[in-house]
Amino acid sequence: MLAVALVLGMGLPGAELMLRWREAALRASDRPDPGMIQYDPQWGWRLTPGWTGAHHHRDFALRYRINERGFRYDPAQPKQRRGRVVAVVGDSFAFGLGVNDEETFTSLLNRRGSNTFLNLSVPGYSTDQEALLIEAAFPEYRPDDLWLMVYVGNDLLDNQFARPLQFHAAKPRFERGPAGLVLQNVPAPSATPALREPPPDLETAVLGEEAVRADWGVRLARRWALARLLRSQFARRTDYRARLEAHLRPATELFADLLARIRESTRRAGIELRVFVLAGRSFVEEPGSLSAQYQQFFAESVLQACRAQAVPAYHVATELAAEFQRRGERLYHPHDGHLNRRGHEVVCRTVAEVLATAHAAVSTP
Repeated sequence: MLAVALVLGMGLPGAELMLRWREAALRASDRPDPGMIQYDPQWGWRLTPGWTGAHHHRDFALRYRINERGFRYDPAQPKQRRGRVVAVVGDSFAFGLGVNDEETFTSLLNRRGSNTFLNLSVPGYSTDQEALLIEAAFPEYRPDDLWLMVYVGNDLLDNQFARPLQFHAAKPRFERGPAGLVLQNVPAPSATPALREPPPDLETAVLGEEAVRADWGVRLARRWALARLLRSQFARRTDYRARLEAHLRPATELFADLLARIRESTRRAGIELRVFVLAGRSFVEEPGSLSAQYQQFFAESVLQACRAQAVPAYHVATELAAEFQRRGERLYHPHDGHLNRRGHEVVCRTVAEVLATAHAAVSTP
């Protein structure tokens, strides 16, 4: 109803100007201190060891601390190995962008006191970078378990590109070849000219250029802020399943190959691999939207790949959606989109229950 009120109160030109001003103000409100991310030729970028800084946003004001090894500092992490050592690898959702050091789900798990959880997640990483990080981290950290946190909002999409959809930096990527995966774009270029060819926008990456050109709603939303608002509130829900099946199959096949690489490296190292599916705010709060549909499609594809390779996998996002339906409490920041403190609590509870059930099953004669 906000769109109707704006049009009635301000007219079309006034409403458009107002919405554009709000969008610009929201972008300007995102003010992380510089220096947390540094260039890395092997992975594209990495966290700066020993960095401490603030992150101000319309949704929050908080501080991050990076430990001397170049990963998220956790005040609850035990000084000595305790129980099983679990390496948690993912992107900004697993890193805990948008919450303080002690509020991440890995820190909450460490406070439970029975195992040791290492947060080795890096904002912006996709599965290909995570595969390389995992292989490099095994000798140093010697974990008993690896938890791969797959964020279906962009991980499978970004695996296809030498530059992520929402991160202005080059990255390594794998291409599928007759003999298996072939690593490309390493060392990753650091100079700006190498980044002049951007990846497609999100809707083109999800649907393909032809489908976007044929969809007037998408085309108008690209150009006008008012059209974006009207489309989000009043547009008829379209079933995109067939289009997603046709266009996103290469992304799901590439993920399956990357999973096989990670599975083989963990097998050789004697490490138990588990996969957890995380999704974005629209999956939980806007079921039926294009964003929710493609995330569910990717989630199903990830779970299917895990079943085919006998990798235990869990759809954590369904518990986030169920919790939101039960309580109506926000689990994501409304504008930033990352999990808030309450969202991390739900993830902590869900994965702790998974771990307890898995260990009980192993110990049962």
